[in-house]
Amino acid sequence: MKTRLVLGALALAACSTKVQSVDVVPAAAPAAVATAFMQAVADSNLAQMGELWGGSKGPAATTGQPSNWLQRLAVIHAYLKGGTAKVLGDMPGAAKDDRRLLTVELTRQGCVKQIPFTMVLTKQGAWLVNAIDLNAAGVPGRPCEKSTPGTSGI
Repeated sequence: MKTRLVLGALALAACSTKVQSVDVVPAAAPAAVATAFMQAVADSNLAQMGELWGGSKGPAATTGQPSNWLQRLAVIHAYLKGGTAKVLGDMPGAAKDDRRLLTVELTRQGCVKQIPFTMVLTKQGAWLVNAIDLNAAGVPGRPCEKSTPGTSGI
């Protein structure tokens, strides 16, 4: 009887012991986050933009930083809306461990603009849009600036 009890306890212990595997989901690549951010711009989804924009401590929608994050995103939305966007890739030589500089091509109303995006790696291991050079996007609502022959447009 004791033998059965010991064998039963051992069998139960063996069956109940399981190896837990931890699925490590790699952080989304900076380009994928920039693409998702531009989709949120196209959808006029400021809440989603706030989840994809922030600093090393995390998304602005979660951290509440900067304190005027919603107003900033409204301005970013005004500058970037109304077109199609695609990420061209990392700018050479701009990569650091916790930062990436991407070029996003924005096409609207016949204009093609290349906009630098600075991406930051959070302490949690996710990439976020951190800064956007809105000057490169042009003034919202204004037609494309045409360069005259013989000028570099710079």
